[in-house]
Amino acid sequence: MASTESAQQSALHFVVPTFAVVLTCAAPILVLLPLKSPRARLADEARAAVRRPISLLSFVVIGLSPVFLLSNYSKSGLYLYAVYSVLLASANLLVERLGRRRAWPFLLIWHFFNLLNLLGASASFLQPYKVGGDGIILTVFTVSSTIGDPCPSNSFQEDWCDDGWLTFQMLIAFGYVIIHIALFFLVAARTLTLYGGLEEAPEVQESLADSTLAEAAPAENGGGVPF
Repeated sequence: MASTESAQQSALHFVVPTFAVVLTCAAPILVLLPLKSPRARLADEARAAVRRPISLLSFVVIGLSPVFLLSNYSKSGLYLYAVYSVLLASANLLVERLGRRRAWPFLLIWHFFNLLNLLGASASFLQPYKVGGDGIILTVFTVSSTIGDPCPSNSFQEDWCDDGWLTFQMLIAFGYVIIHIALFFLVAARTLTLYGGLEEAPEVQESLADSTLAEAAPAENGGGVPF
């Protein structure tokens, strides 16, 4: 840490990140608590959410996000990737819990833009938000310098700039992106299931199978009449 630091810097570099981590950890409670039935316990609601794949991965996203919230807000926008992802993960919990059919297409679009943001890609003016243009992994790499040099030391040391911590953040960032890719395809599959047309009824499938077997039987007996 730098040898001299103002109260404003201390608040920005330590108080605000700590508060952000606490609020992030409380996000699932803030989402699920108003949705539970009066006689149900919050623990039962959480166990039910964990059994749903999208909600389970959303819990993982929320649990990993503090790694990026503990960063230097004045030097890097790394924390913003976590902020947007926590908001999206909370929306996942809300939509999957309520089961609102019309919300899934909007959730899928949000996942698409958030994934572009994490990867550093762009959809031009259509993208509602964008944290720089490097993506989360390259943002971690360039926290210390534009080419990923070692962090400054001695009196020039910066808050949250430590080579070991940045390496850990970069490894977590890779898994963070993988989880968001998985979430995108899970939400896409749910949306296509709801809006991809009607599936063939089981009764129709069984009748087609029976007719196929009935047609095949005379051919196996040489075309004659069975005894």
